[in-house]
Amino acid sequence: MKFQHVLSGKIPEPAFPLVIDWFLNHKVNLLITWGRTSKSGDFRPPKNGSLPVISVNKTLNEYAFLITLVHEMAHFLVHKEHPKPGILKRKQRVQPHGVEWKNVFRQLMGPFLSREIFPEKILEVLTVHMRNPRASTYSDPLLARVLLQFDRPVAGILIEELTDGGRFTTTSGMLFRKEGKLRKRYRCLRLKDRKIYLFSPIARVFPADT
Repeated sequence: MKFQHVLSGKIPEPAFPLVIDWFLNHKVNLLITWGRTSKSGDFRPPKNGSLPVISVNKTLNEYAFLITLVHEMAHFLVHKEHPKPGILKRKQRVQPHGVEWKNVFRQLMGPFLSREIFPEKILEVLTVHMRNPRASTYSDPLLARVLLQFDRPVAGILIEELTDGGRFTTTSGMLFRKEGKLRKRYRCLRLKDRKIYLFSPIARVFPADT
């Protein structure tokens, strides 16, 4: 089975029947991508007759992968129900992470919220998160940190561990300087062109020699 082969090792095994059944009942392609620093996954509507595409980063651990996958499945279903939000009046437009998406995401995630699929420490935090899910899993610091505990050991450090003024590189090789914290994220200067970027506190970076 195509989807079972693609998802092998990517999601918890007890979640397979639910996920495979969903994909067999919906016309959408699944793309497993290399790690992207800007997002964990995305949904792309159909274009020029092609099928819509859900993509998820292959670098995510199995629990983060599953949450991201269901997040994007919800986007697909909302788009299917509201394919052309732009033609509606502003007050009627369906927002990307508005109430429609939140409701669908909660409905889809419900059957996965079990101890058979998630470890207890993730399940507790995820259950609370799903009461009012955010636009990104990693926008919820409690959920982001508990998921981080299940990542494979990797090189680098969390950007929050780097002192202000410290220089670092990302997985793409870009060189930055950490400027300071703005509310929940860190303001960083890309030295190549002096552009400002905001990083999650748990973004993994590589300290650079000064």
